[in-house]
Amino acid sequence: MKIILAVATLIGGVEHSTSQGFGDLNFERAVITPDPSSQYYPYAVFAASAIPGWTAYTYGNPQSDIIFNSLSLGAATVALQGPGSPESIPQGNYAILLQGSSGGPPGGAAIGQTGVIPVTARSLIFWGAAGLDDVSFKGQTLSLIQAGTTAHYNIYEADISGLAGQTGQLLFTAPPGYWDTIDNIQFSSIPVPEPSEIALAVMGALLLGLRCRRSSRRSIATIRLESTHSAAEITRTRRSARFRT
Repeated sequence: MKIILAVATLIGGVEHSTSQGFGDLNFERAVITPDPSSQYYPYAVFAASAIPGWTAYTYGNPQSDIIFNSLSLGAATVALQGPGSPESIPQGNYAILLQGSSGGPPGGAAIGQTGVIPVTARSLIFWGAAGLDDVSFKGQTLSLIQAGTTAHYNIYEADISGLAGQTGQLLFTAPPGYWDTIDNIQFSSIPVPEPSEIALAVMGALLLGLRCRRSSRRSIATIRLESTHSAAEITRTRRSARFRT
């Protein structure tokens, strides 16, 4: 059984600062405007209005269009998923799906935005499904940890205390053969938990699960069913050879 764990919730309330240098970190400012000149019309939409402040890249090149509520058959693609999409959206109405190429020339898909990391920031947090080396700032790969998971998404954190106050590009990249889901990006003044704190949270979740099992067999059976079919896990295994953590 895969334990459903949200570490930030278990170890205490977390208050997240709002970055003045970065915008549309949860992709909720999307304005969907199809590009009639695109061969992929009506699925191709203008990136500038769909993901304001962000630049979409495929095969290392900036793109003026991205795909909305659709998927590529093999080419690297940046796709915004929103109302009506069959894909799981971790938070709100919109999320980004980065689809690395699965056929033809190898290439990645990415979104990037240049801004200033808040001086009070100690950690970067986002929800979705991604590899632990898929995020960088100013060309430096951030050391992500999977701090928790739910039935629908994983929670990722990275220590950025040494980057606070710096200006650079925050870049999320899905390499060839992999798809990433990105949503609810946050800069937090709370440091990344130490391994010992994560271990305590896991123990707490285990004890809570044991208590629930004793009090309600039917309830724990439902949790087992949901955790066995974790949407985040299904998303990664369905699209690649393995679910990277």
